[in-house]
Amino acid sequence: MKSLLRFLKTAIVGSLLLASPYLASPFVAGVLFSACKSKPAPKLEELPSLTLVLKGIEADDPEHLTLLFHLEAEEPKGGHAKIESWQVEMEGQKAASAFTLEYPQGNFSLSSPVTLKLNMDVAALAAKGLAPRDDYSLTLITELDYSRDSAAPSKVEVRGPACFPGVQPPRFEITAIAILKAELINTRFRVSLKIDNPNPFPLELSSFAFKLYGNGRLWADGADRNILRVNSRSSLTGDLYLIMNFIDMDRNLLDQIIRLEDVNYRFTGDVEVSTGIDYLPKFNDGFDLSGYSEVLER
Repeated sequence: MKSLLRFLKTAIVGSLLLASPYLASPFVAGVLFSACKSKPAPKLEELPSLTLVLKGIEADDPEHLTLLFHLEAEEPKGGHAKIESWQVEMEGQKAASAFTLEYPQGNFSLSSPVTLKLNMDVAALAAKGLAPRDDYSLTLITELDYSRDSAAPSKVEVRGPACFPGVQPPRFEITAIAILKAELINTRFRVSLKIDNPNPFPLELSSFAFKLYGNGRLWADGADRNILRVNSRSSLTGDLYLIMNFIDMDRNLLDQIIRLEDVNYRFTGDVEVSTGIDYLPKFNDGFDLSGYSEVLER
């Protein structure tokens, strides 16, 4: 039986060689059999997921904010990047003219998070009609050249969304100036001040320092440390008390006050505002009001 199998195998191979003499070539046979082996797929470099995340906000006043973004590479970590361009979008509009971005120049490592500082000018946004009433919503868009090890750089766009409450300073208005008590040298005044809070959260005002001018001359100055709480989107009228000294005052102005005529006033001052917002818990706000008012006797 074994002899018969060897005979058949030899006969089949011989028949193939006779039928196609080209297969008898060792070179061609090698190519034929090697073509039957699958080639391994080329190994593609694994690129990391790059993220841009808002990590905090710094502010000294409501008009100038600094948004702190972290740019980092997720797994696999590392690599180098270079910021080629950046843009800010708000409400579907480009708004970069109201922002400046502080970031590392040239290539920088992404082995650890890199901080980008986006400085925001609220007045410039308002001029473009992009300062919202309540929350701010924007997206920082960066275009990077990213490379890992010795690989050629790749263009990568990374977006960092940010949404946070805006803070608007309170608005002041003088509603009345009243004489409380007239004396030979001094007189006491009460200035009634209306305070509007346009924010969707309450404000607390304290540490008032103020000066009152009448017809271009200083009438009186003073301070008040009482805390005034103004509820969200509402108004409050508070009273400030001043003492006027007549010794150095122009006689015409004195007569005008005594006759209780209207005066051209200017009221300036500073106040500390508490918001309860993490990035801007307190700030100092200045006001400068002017107009005409009756001098009432109360």
